[in-house]
Formats: sequence, C-alpha cells, structure tokens
Amino acid sequence: MKNLTLFTWTNKEYEDVFPAYFGNVEKYFPQIEKSYVAINELSEVISDNHLQLVNEERYSYAARILGCLENVEEEYILYMQEDFILYDSVVFEEIDKCFEYLKTGETSCVKLIRSGSDTLKEKVSDNVYRSCEFLSAVHQATMWNKKHFAEVIENLNPKTLRDFEINGNASHTMRELGYQSTFYFDESSSPRGGHFDSKVFPYIATALMKGKWNTGEYLSEITKLSEDYNIDLNARGCLL
Repeated sequence: MKNLTLFTWTNKEYEDVFPAYFGNVEKYFPQIEKSYVAINELSEVISDNHLQLVNEERYSYAARILGCLENVEEEYILYMQEDFILYDSVVFEEIDKCFEYLKTGETSCVKLIRSGSDTLKEKVSDNVYRSCEFLSAVHQATMWNKKHFAEVIENLNPKTLRDFEINGNASHTMRELGYQSTFYFDESSSPRGGHFDSKVFPYIATALMKGKWNTGEYLSEITKLSEDYNIDLNARGCLL
C-alpha cells in the first residue's frame, strides 16, 4: 500500500501499552509498509520497525504534530493513538478500496469506524458514507489526506489534543475549509458504546478511559491482550 503510512500519536507514559499496540499492528496489519510514531521521548520499547519522531511537550499540540508531519514523506496517513489496539485481522481489500476512494480527492478523510451520530443517508462509495458535520474530524482511526489534516490543525491551532475535538472544533474548521469527511461501515457491524464495531479495521475504541483499561466495553478483548502480552491490568486499574 504505497503512499499510505501509519502515523501514531502517543506519549512515553503509555509504554506499558506499547507491546500490545505495536505487537498487534504487526500481527494484524502486516500490509502497512511504513510507520511513524509521534512521541515526547524516545522509547526503547518501540522496535525499529517504527520511526520515532520526538516532539517537545512545552509546545502546543498544533506545533508538535505539525512538526512531526513535516517529517512524513507520504501523502496519506492512517492516524492512530496507542490505545486504538487491533484485536483481529484488518480486511486489507476493503481498506485498499477506502484508500483508492480517498485518493480521488472527493473526501479529505475516511474514518474507519462509525460513530453513533453518523447516519447512512448519503452513500458515496462501497460501504463509504458521508460523515455527520459535527463529527467530521475526530480522534479515531482515520485515513487522511496529510495536507488537509495539517491545514485543519494549522487553522484551528489547538493548544492540546483535547482542543482538537472538543465542541466539534476540528469539524467546524473542516467545514470552513470546504473539506468533506466520510466513514466506512459494514451493516453487519454491532453497536458498542458510542460507536459501532469496525469490521474492516477491528480495533478497541478506545482501550484506555481516564487512564484505566476500558474493560466495561471491551472485557474479552482486553483480557486477551493481558494474556498475550503479560499485562498486569491492576497496575492501571479497570474502568467497569
């Protein structure tokens, strides 16, 4: 999959999560050819398969992420965070279809998960629908036109990661720039929490809530992670 790269935003304080996150990326999504990690300090837990882009916490989120994006060679990114942990194989053929649609220029991003507010009123391609305006730009697993993503951040200029999404800030900026947002959805997907499970990109959305393991919504998936990667769930605690 040329010209699409994995781009993970994280912090070294989540090193205990890294083995599961990066391990399952390599296990369930081997087709991705390149991976960048935006992080505040170098981490020895992250293998050389992922290029670490160090940013300084004294700067704003906008300055940090824009500085990292300048080092990304590819035109398209798959935005991730360390607690978006895959728990099953990615359906590569469907991901590739989404990527081909993204490259047409008809949309700025394709979210790989449907939120509870997204409707199926406007289908634009195979299993791809127009996002609701309030959730056009969100921090979930999303394939982005890198240039458009950077322009949204530059125009919004969020000080913190939370400022990007809160009150629909980034989505409002998307509308001001005239950019469109879409999402992938298979109608056999089940609802869970405020989202639907993603059949094309099965990941935990999200594994951590308020710094604790989100076992209330993903008990079986997180239990398996703890077994596979020898994670002591009690160290962080669980949110039931």
